Amino acid sequence: MPCFTPSPHKLSAARWEGLRVGILGGSFNPAHAGHMHIARQALIRLKLHAIWWVVSPGNPLKTKTPLADFEARVMAAQSFLKHPRMVATDIEGSLHTRYTYDTIRRLKVLFPRTQFVWIAGMDNACAFDQWDRWADLPGLIPFVFFDRPPQALKVKGKRLRQCRKIRQRTKTTSRALYPHENGVFWMLQGKALNISSSEIRSRKR
Repeated sequence: MPCFTPSPHKLSAARWEGLRVGILGGSFNPAHAGHMHIARQALIRLKLHAIWWVVSPGNPLKTKTPLADFEARVMAAQSFLKHPRMVATDIEGSLHTRYTYDTIRRLKVLFPRTQFVWIAGMDNACAFDQWDRWADLPGLIPFVFFDRPPQALKVKGKRLRQCRKIRQRTKTTSRALYPHENGVFWMLQGKALNISSSEIRSRKR
């Protein structure tokens, strides 16, 4: 099995060559079992070799949410992960990218022989049309959204679900995505878990 530590960085392309890597991006303020549930599902159902937990320096859509220090969140995510095929990384901070579109473009240049897949919960799909250049994102790499109740019902009326420009499929079988098999994939089967970072912060307060 390849070595997935230390965390991926801008000069580590050789170590990730030929691998299928899931990107789970977020503030991770804090990381929790809901994130891990999606990551585990992605490993199994998409036949991924590894998952990067890409800690965001700041989420443009959550400017009103107070964030813990970036380095502290990276370290907390690293401590949270106990899975041999998952690793937390601050690579978005070193790339100085603020938006997902820019991050993906840079990663594809820096890691040209790595097959990336963006994985996320269904709540992200509901707000996807607020992301920068959202309609162009699934043309770069595949985006796979995992069920998170009750968001699966809400997403039907959202702009992403109705966008004819984006190829969309419901994925029911467990298989690796083919290279360049871009678009949006909806994972609507399997066990779902509904936990949010905001609820965890609220309980702590």
